[in-house]
Amino acid sequence: MNVNGGTKDTRYAFSVGYTNQQGMIQKNDFSRVTGRMNISHQLNKAIRIGSNITLANSFNRSPNTGTRGAFSTGGLGRLPLVLAPNVAPYNADGTYNINRSSNNLGLGNNLVGPGGYYNPLPDLDLSKFTSENTHIIGNIFADVNLFKGLTFRTSYGTDRTTVEDIDFRNGVHGEGGTNGGQAFNIYSNVKLWNLQNYLTYDFGFGKHSFQTVVGTEQQKFTYDSWGGSRQGLSDPFFTTYQGNFTTNNPPAGNFQTQTGLSSYYARVNYDFDKKYLFNINFRRDGYSAYAVGNKWGNFAGGSVGYRISEEDFWKNSRLGSVMNEFKLRASYGQVGNTGIGSFASLSLFNSGLYGTVPTFVFAQAGNPDLRWEVSNSLDLGIAFGLFNDRITGEFTYYQKRVNDLVLPEPTAPSRGIPGNSIATNVGSMENKGIELAITSNNITKGKFNWTTSFNIATLENKVLALANNNADIFGFTGDLESANIVRVGESIGSIFAIRTAGVNPANGQRIFVRTVTNADGTTQDRQIQYNHAAAPAQRWTYVDNGTVAPAISGSDRVVVGNALPKWFGGFDNTFRYGNLELGIFLQYSGGNVIYNGTKAGLRDQRPWNNHTDMLNRWQQAGDITNIPRPVLNDNVSNGSANPITENVEKGDFIRGRNLSLSYTLRNDLLRKANISSLRLYAQVQNAFVITKYTGADPEVSTNRDTNIAPGIDRNSAPQARTYTFGVGLNF
Repeated sequence: MNVNGGTKDTRYAFSVGYTNQQGMIQKNDFSRVTGRMNISHQLNKAIRIGSNITLANSFNRSPNTGTRGAFSTGGLGRLPLVLAPNVAPYNADGTYNINRSSNNLGLGNNLVGPGGYYNPLPDLDLSKFTSENTHIIGNIFADVNLFKGLTFRTSYGTDRTTVEDIDFRNGVHGEGGTNGGQAFNIYSNVKLWNLQNYLTYDFGFGKHSFQTVVGTEQQKFTYDSWGGSRQGLSDPFFTTYQGNFTTNNPPAGNFQTQTGLSSYYARVNYDFDKKYLFNINFRRDGYSAYAVGNKWGNFAGGSVGYRISEEDFWKNSRLGSVMNEFKLRASYGQVGNTGIGSFASLSLFNSGLYGTVPTFVFAQAGNPDLRWEVSNSLDLGIAFGLFNDRITGEFTYYQKRVNDLVLPEPTAPSRGIPGNSIATNVGSMENKGIELAITSNNITKGKFNWTTSFNIATLENKVLALANNNADIFGFTGDLESANIVRVGESIGSIFAIRTAGVNPANGQRIFVRTVTNADGTTQDRQIQYNHAAAPAQRWTYVDNGTVAPAISGSDRVVVGNALPKWFGGFDNTFRYGNLELGIFLQYSGGNVIYNGTKAGLRDQRPWNNHTDMLNRWQQAGDITNIPRPVLNDNVSNGSANPITENVEKGDFIRGRNLSLSYTLRNDLLRKANISSLRLYAQVQNAFVITKYTGADPEVSTNRDTNIAPGIDRNSAPQARTYTFGVGLNF
């Protein structure tokens, strides 16, 4: 609910909101309460003051999905995939079907797998995973009109978030079953403040118009968290950390960090007769995370624009009567990246205990030469309007080059570097492509109106240089599977897998492909088949002659495609007839590939549930299929041991992102109730997806927004389809 009003000198706006959502996974829900207040007041002719405050409290409850740890044996991301569908979760007497001694689902001959998998029901019923977040954003400001055209603004803003994460794992079964129950509580306090002071001077004469800005900005970010862990629940009545446990573990979730940013900036805009447009800007940023001597960076940019359609020769031409607006523009600028670790340049030690003796633990290897990552962006474009802006659009060519790219550079485990990586300026990368956006008012006739918006963007990403003589960088999923690579000349995080050539119809063995170098320096592809049932020394043989071949390994992987889409965009249509409105928004993307690791797991020949694909397995000589003959514990042939191209799929899709239908009422009866309008609406988000991708969702990435390991699907839950029905009232 929103309330707006005020007087000549004072304006205010208040709003409150409440949300309660049930997720598509059991015991997953989310609620939020929000409030917002904006107020401004004109003290006198020269000074205006104001304040904006937003407060939100959200509560999220979710079972352990295990999605982030892609190879976790627990969690609702994987358990529904691997549990045998013919083993009941309950016994006949209504108790959980579990083996407490081995912490497995199933009893007697129904034990599921060596090492086993949990029964998910005790986790859903008895465990608790919640997160409560309180977030307040506020700022105060004052505008002082020093004289005509010259205004000084000072503002101070604060952004504070407190988060309490509660993780209780029951002692009956599951992840807490082996230690009698376990509780984690972590409390986090995140603080950011921002101070800005700047002058704006607008002036002009004749056909000349100027706007200048000069100012400073300071930011400070602080993050503190602390928590504890206990295990061995002494009384099953308790389900919280505050209950009684037999063991107090070392503190959990303790963390402190802090960063500071100081900036000075200036900008000048010039406009001559609304035809010729110029902009130049400069900023100097100092960021605490970079190394001493490299903390400050200077970044400049500028743009030009030419509205040819304002020239008389254009206006008076036939072309001008059709294309009423035509503008050329170009810009170039630099931006520094602050998205690195708070102390990335420093070598760090954590305090610890060796028994009861205080000690230090090597925690991070620093890089004293770490310097600013800088993005250089070039944009060339046109903007146009046709038939008195009935059709408007923009076309842009862009090129963005990132120099001194900062990434965690992997190190050999034998070096003993914490995390096996060091933050390094690893090289440079380029993004380039085109962007086209068109809006059209297709039909306006009587009560009927139809408008369309269409946009498309292309992306060509290429790594130009890397540190250590262009050494490759590998991306990992779950700290085990490596199906991504950062390599010079390729797109960042490209899918990296071993080539396969189907299944040998003679014996049902998976065929792998290796490129070998001959004595004369030429290369050729050799086909090698794998037989898990053979003795280890004879498992790998050449297809053409049956002789033993060197084993296929991760070193045989090749780049098989981009993980980043090469093109993407949207197509939005709005139809209105009187008070009725229909909206159809389609989203599309493609040109990329996805590594379907979920498929690899579901075709694995270890003792857990398999995909129905296995019904098409090789069974006798002459069978043509892509599924090899099943051999117990064969995790090589279908890509669990090493990623293979059999599991690489195209990621192209068209998604019905949002479909909406609404009807707005305005009549005398409503006005008598002081209601100016009443709007009834219904919408469906993620209504449908058209794709050839066989996984749950072509837009989901297990590794989320990581730079070096995108495009991986390992036990990821898909996006939900959401139906919304609502009423909107304006008073």
